[in-house]
Amino acid sequence: MIGHNQYAAPGFFLHSGCHCLLICLCLSDIFYFCIAYLYAIKGNIDYYQTQKYKLFMNKMYDLSVVMGSKNRKNLLKATINSIRTNGFNGNIEIIVVDGGSNDGTCDWLAKQTDVFTIVQPNYTTINDKGIKCKAHSWGEFMNIGFKYSHSDYIVMVSDDLILAPNCLQKGYDEIKRRIESGEKIGGGAFYFREYPRHDYYRVITIPKGYVNINHGFYYKPALEDVNWLDEVNYYFYCGDGDITMRLNENGWKTIPLKECYAAHLVHLPVNKKKIPKWNLADMETFNKLYPYKCIGDTIIQTDVNIKVNVSAFWKYALKNVLCGYLLKVYDNYGRK
Repeated sequence: MIGHNQYAAPGFFLHSGCHCLLICLCLSDIFYFCIAYLYAIKGNIDYYQTQKYKLFMNKMYDLSVVMGSKNRKNLLKATINSIRTNGFNGNIEIIVVDGGSNDGTCDWLAKQTDVFTIVQPNYTTINDKGIKCKAHSWGEFMNIGFKYSHSDYIVMVSDDLILAPNCLQKGYDEIKRRIESGEKIGGGAFYFREYPRHDYYRVITIPKGYVNINHGFYYKPALEDVNWLDEVNYYFYCGDGDITMRLNENGWKTIPLKECYAAHLVHLPVNKKKIPKWNLADMETFNKLYPYKCIGDTIIQTDVNIKVNVSAFWKYALKNVLCGYLLKVYDNYGRK
């Protein structure tokens, strides 16, 4: 089991709940590792072996995709499949930070040779303020994956998000081009649709009109510059808004990626009287830190002719889909 702020070595998957250990190292790499180790003992490491060992331990990736998950195996599969088949022309590193799933997620992940899994069991507890919450914050989960990643270009997605074709390549090309031309870009937001509630795609703006990154790219040097995501002051919600504010306030722009689209599974509605205390605490903290008037609310694109394969939503989250259609009817007629 991988504990708090500990990272498994590349190629290893450990999970106490699943009692599984996957070693996905090819025989040639094991051979070179052993040779390098034996040479190290003798203090006579050959240059070739040293370089081979370095490549083995630090494979270069063009893009790192990070997501958190817990007990959503089938939706997670669909998200990962949309990454694998997205059409990216380069090496992708997929990192899943799992909260201690017991629905078979870890067994499935253990068989995926192109996915690096970090297991951080996340249980419910009561903090020193008397608030019932998870033991580890959203910021903590994301930072584990972000800090482990081996690319300067990181994509953050949810485990209930399906990417439109070529989304990754288009976003990567735009951000990389603008950074290399001298712009100080901290990240870029995907346009996303709450499926099936909305027919349009949007990005959300927050105080001062900054573009919030609900799903999208981060530039790793920018995250390092602002000391990563806040792990302490937010439980879950508003953590993404906080990192967006800090990036922009430190000169790292967040931008909308006009050719990047994704479908996000609509959440089931929550009674306002039953909103968790930790959620209210997050909003209170954010509003105290950033007491600015929000310029706008969303940037909407309606004339989008793309196809996103949402069949997994129908197959594995039918309740959400049906609820989404009811919410669409309410949006169109109930509020008038």
